[in-house]
Amino acid sequence: MTLARRLCLALGVGALTVIVTACGTAAAGKDSATDDQRIETAAREFYDTLAADGPSVAAARACEPDRTEFDSLPADQKAAVDRGKFTIKITSVDDIVITGDRATAGLTGTLTLPGAEGKSSTTAQHFRKENGTWKVCSADGK
Repeated sequence: MTLARRLCLALGVGALTVIVTACGTAAAGKDSATDDQRIETAAREFYDTLAADGPSVAAARACEPDRTEFDSLPADQKAAVDRGKFTIKITSVDDIVITGDRATAGLTGTLTLPGAEGKSSTTAQHFRKENGTWKVCSADGK
């Protein structure tokens, strides 16, 4: 093998190593969110989905006990809650307390029903970590 060919091969391997390392670092950076950040994201995504797509779709983002409870509702009740129109805007997620695979946070947001002025309030929300993912879990607050 000529010197030029060995140099090209070495440069190619070096470039590939840089690309693989950069991709690995980017993937690791994507996964570097703290549990507090993951809990805030879970809250916002759940309530955004609830307001935009209704309880039937949002239930998939909830913990297993919440999903089971929703799934056990009769079809007519599921349809009735899905027809309800409202918006929920989460403005802050504060006071997160994590204990193992359970957590609580104070959610402040505005609930607006059709034809009514929105009302801001703060409430405690429970979360549960399932398969490494934080999920809203109202069942833990009962």
